[in-house]
Amino acid sequence: MITVKKIGKHLGAEISGVDLSRPLDDDTFAQVANAFFDNEVVFFRNQKLTLEQHIAFTKRFGELEQHVRKEARLADHPEIFILSNILDDSGKAIGAQDAGRFWHSDLSYKREPSLLSALYAIKIPVKDGKPLGDTHFASSTAAYDALPEAMKQHLQGLKNVHSYREYRIKNYAAQQDEMRRGVRTVQEHAPTPEQLASVPDMATPVVRIHPVTKRKGLFVNEGHTSHMADMPREEGDALLKQLYAHITQPEFIYTHHWTPGDLLMWDNIAVQHKATFDYDPLPRLLYRTTVRGPAIC
Repeated sequence: MITVKKIGKHLGAEISGVDLSRPLDDDTFAQVANAFFDNEVVFFRNQKLTLEQHIAFTKRFGELEQHVRKEARLADHPEIFILSNILDDSGKAIGAQDAGRFWHSDLSYKREPSLLSALYAIKIPVKDGKPLGDTHFASSTAAYDALPEAMKQHLQGLKNVHSYREYRIKNYAAQQDEMRRGVRTVQEHAPTPEQLASVPDMATPVVRIHPVTKRKGLFVNEGHTSHMADMPREEGDALLKQLYAHITQPEFIYTHHWTPGDLLMWDNIAVQHKATFDYDPLPRLLYRTTVRGPAIC
């Protein structure tokens, strides 16, 4: 029997009593799925998973997505996206060093944005007994619920444009600034024209109804949203700035402190997240699978 321990005010829970290296029977999987969608972010401690077991568990939720960044996919298992600052023998980064610099929802720029992501911790940096590289999660559903009624009405029918191209420009500028200030050095893999063409800009509703829970949430994020659609730029930017600040208030946030063996899942429709880069040069390695969600337009 599984145990669900709620941690955050609006999101975040630990699920125990489950060994994800073994196939889950239908009843246990249903309990896990219910706990996941109820809590938006859940994690399982002390898991020992092979690549195949990680993939098989995540596939129970739906079709897996392969990230546009081919250089950060795991060889022979392209469903797995590597997040790491580790360099190989030639000095090349083995995965994405810069993922999560801004608040974002995974693959929100796609016609079929991600439903959920599952991140498995293999190597976690520790300094003075404290794990580094925390990940912050913010509930866009709780943030929507807390909006004044007048703002909820104002947002109905509005759309924002999500752009992978604009994200990479923004990410590159931030990376260059970090390097100038001596904060850290990150290898930049510029996307090819073919990669950019595979993810054209996408206009999506600002208020999105979750396909499973039917809750309304704010589907905007500072990482991937380029601008408001059908709105003067200055007015749209001011509205987006207001929404970003609202979503990331402390009361809507759960921060995860990683330990090796954690398998953490988050709902990309209900949650956005942001990384903490406080661990270089200590090595960090995590593997991520992503489940494709339904088309939104």
